[in-house]
Amino acid sequence: MWARGRLKQGFKILASGALFSLLGLGGLLATALVVPFLRFGSGRQRRARRFIQICFKGFVWALEGSSILKLEVEGLPEDPRTLDGCLLLPNHPGYLDVVLLIAVLGRPCCVVKTFVYDNLLFGRVVRAAGYVANRDPEGVIAEGASVLRQGDGLILFPEGTRSHLGEPLRFQRGAAHIALESGALLRPILVTCEPPLLSKGAKWYDIPLETCRYRIRIQPQLDLDVPRLCELPRHHAARTLTHALEQHFHKELHESGRHAP
Repeated sequence: MWARGRLKQGFKILASGALFSLLGLGGLLATALVVPFLRFGSGRQRRARRFIQICFKGFVWALEGSSILKLEVEGLPEDPRTLDGCLLLPNHPGYLDVVLLIAVLGRPCCVVKTFVYDNLLFGRVVRAAGYVANRDPEGVIAEGASVLRQGDGLILFPEGTRSHLGEPLRFQRGAAHIALESGALLRPILVTCEPPLLSKGAKWYDIPLETCRYRIRIQPQLDLDVPRLCELPRHHAARTLTHALEQHFHKELHESGRHAP
């Protein structure tokens, strides 16, 4: 039994390494062969986002086929345009969150790390999709609010980095500033993975033996009970809204007993 478990885990580690290598190779080929054709005609960003979504769907399909994870999605609107113009706020328990979210949602813009935005493998595709680089807080706020005012949805992790297992969520104020600047509707997205998979500090080969149950729950529009929020000075309003968001996620993920350890 022990040997069988070790063999199974070894297969998952090999599959994980092969899939991440294939993802990098796919990014390189897309940069060389696909991106040039995205420039022609209108709707370049939509085509680039659709292309990324298709690639990520294939990646997720392979992860599921390798028994590394099982993806479950709740609350996905039948009409994806329902999320246009919404600020989509997921918590961030694992490295694969952004891949899974884009595979599921596709249409929205996304705030990405500068490393990804400038990366030789993925950068041109990411830039073609019109994603926002998190180079500096002021730039992210301005570009994010502009994306929302233009009618696109925007995926932003309010933590700014992956969660620390077992610790309360700590949000940065960028999401609150973008919400106040744009007036966009807020849609929380609850992400859990059990057992933890590629959490903060984990390596690509830290793959659990048990298949990870990855759940993405898209919640309805969030109407926070924050009296006279718009009358507060902007920095005070951002701090107040950030605290209210933290409380909402804490209630939904911890107090409900649905938080993945």
